[in-house]
Amino acid sequence: MATQLETIGDRERNILLARNEYNYGDLYDSSNTGALSDGDDRGRGENNDSIGTKTDISERKTLQARNLYSPKNEYSSVNRNAISDGDDKGRGENNGSVGTKTDIGERIGLQSRNKYGNNKPYPDF
Repeated sequence: MATQLETIGDRERNILLARNEYNYGDLYDSSNTGALSDGDDRGRGENNDSIGTKTDISERKTLQARNLYSPKNEYSSVNRNAISDGDDKGRGENNGSVGTKTDIGERIGLQSRNKYGNNKPYPDF
């Protein structure tokens, strides 16, 4: 004989399953059409080399068209826009220089106002 809690649980489960479009006949899993990227605005899972909803794919194409980087010009630690070379893009170390033109200028200004440095170290308390 079912307890009162089990009886209430079974009744609530039936109510919730009636509202859920993924029921026992069409379980939601990685192969369900609602989970796969098949040209609608629901699934995002990979399907035939396509990933994302219809909106995701469209937005990706729009963003890629404006992106400076591509397979021919990949962004990496050796890309000129990643290296500190005197412009306002790269911050990666380059011949002892680190940071953009603005970073370097700001660092020089801060160091000149700092009363501690190589000749006058911080006090050792």
